[in-house]
Amino acid sequence: MQTRQRRAVRSSFRFLIPFLAVFLAALGLVGCSSSSKTDDAPLPDAATLLKQSADTTRKQTSAHVVLTTTGDIKALPITVLTGDMTLTPAVAAQGKADIMFLGQKLSDVKFVVSDGNLYGAITAGGAMENFGPAADIYDISTILSPENGLANILTSFTDPKAEGRESVNGVDAVKITGTVPAEAMNKIAPALKVTGPIPGTAWISEGGDHQLQQVKFDVEQGKNIQMTLSDWGKTVTVDKPAA
Repeated sequence: MQTRQRRAVRSSFRFLIPFLAVFLAALGLVGCSSSSKTDDAPLPDAATLLKQSADTTRKQTSAHVVLTTTGDIKALPITVLTGDMTLTPAVAAQGKADIMFLGQKLSDVKFVVSDGNLYGAITAGGAMENFGPAADIYDISTILSPENGLANILTSFTDPKAEGRESVNGVDAVKITGTVPAEAMNKIAPALKVTGPIPGTAWISEGGDHQLQQVKFDVEQGKNIQMTLSDWGKTVTVDKPAA
């Protein structure tokens, strides 16, 4: 049974450590909520705002991420994942996730990426095990990769439209809808094996350097993946588990 659990955890991390990363249980559900904000000012041009946010995202090297899923996504058996990741001084991340395994929910599965290896605890409070090179499961750097990550997603949006203004985690943002090409989606999430363009939504700060606050991908009817981002550029310290 434990071997099967290890395979389930390994499979779950394959998509994710890095959409990663990621994580939280109670706070994640609250943090991902958006509330409408009434504002009669003209909305900014969607394409321009996407480009501005992509330019900002392309320069980022760390972030806090909360990932949630809706619906049964076979390639991503994770309901909530929350944590922190950084590319400097080396690629590293830590967090926890709730995953589905054989119809059962495994809660608070902790993981750490350090020195290129992925460590995970199969059960809550269990010992951390070394699952080997993280890149063999998922290249965590992808989410912040200028070529393959979120910056590329924002650049690849087609037919973007500014829908309105909303508050995401207390930050005023412009909601932009559009379509994400399969090529861009498969670069950041290869396990999904998207075969065609999918609906996408981005929430971007209207002021400042136009940071990306949240993205959502409707991978199938009634099935979506949402990432809420914060603490861009903060210092992330990851402690390597004992061997």
